Amino acid sequence: MQRLKRFASVIPALIREWRACARLCADPQSALQLGLDFALSRFLLISPLNRVGRIRQIRFQEGVQLCYRLNKGDLHSIREVWFDEAYRLPFEDPSGTLLDLGANIGLTSVWLAKRYPIERVIAVEPDCNNAMLARRNLELNAIESEVLEAAIGPHEGTARFESSKISNLGRLSEKGVPVAMITVDMILEKSECPRLGLVKIDIEGGEQQLFDGPLDWLDRTNAIIIEFHPPLVDYSRIIKAIESRDFTYIRSNSVFRNNMDCFKSTEGS
Repeated sequence: MQRLKRFASVIPALIREWRACARLCADPQSALQLGLDFALSRFLLISPLNRVGRIRQIRFQEGVQLCYRLNKGDLHSIREVWFDEAYRLPFEDPSGTLLDLGANIGLTSVWLAKRYPIERVIAVEPDCNNAMLARRNLELNAIESEVLEAAIGPHEGTARFESSKISNLGRLSEKGVPVAMITVDMILEKSECPRLGLVKIDIEGGEQQLFDGPLDWLDRTNAIIIEFHPPLVDYSRIIKAIESRDFTYIRSNSVFRNNMDCFKSTEGS
């Protein structure tokens, strides 16, 4: 009885997902694969274990190709980024270099590069399995890019990263495995990038440590889109730190429904 009730409760969501698959996918095979995976992801306990985590490749409209795994995290990211367009920007189109902090499997990098006049992507991701898929997704879509397998932070060194079975919930933690930590200033120097057109940040609470550190890199940044994690950070302190560098804060849901928290430099060009 409980399984029947659970199944009935997710039917409306599944219908929305299947409709989005039909609308966005370039062929029936891709739509069927993605739609079935969304259904399976809601019932992974009864899905064959040999199917969980297997890499799929699908085609979206306008020549976009995406790889993902049968994993709640990967599918949530597809839903958030491609179905809901969570990273739609509430200001004029950014151009130049995108720095993606917490790139996961590269879905947001690809979406932003296809939607806006992004010329280059620098993606930072500490999970080796996610980073591998991010490289593959960026290469499949012929996006000039570099994927750095590291954590972002306020100083160079070593951090500990705790991965998760749900692929988009990994985070820095004392329980994690050692990973390299790099800084934005280091990235700018080594990539010979004079200015960042857009910085996307989704680092599961690591934003507090990042913005408590040196912030000179903000002087070379035009815009930021960020997902805050209020239970883990003092987001009002982060907002003040960014605003102090001549950024205008655009609050979530203030321009259109579900726009994310953003910042726009008053001096960016």
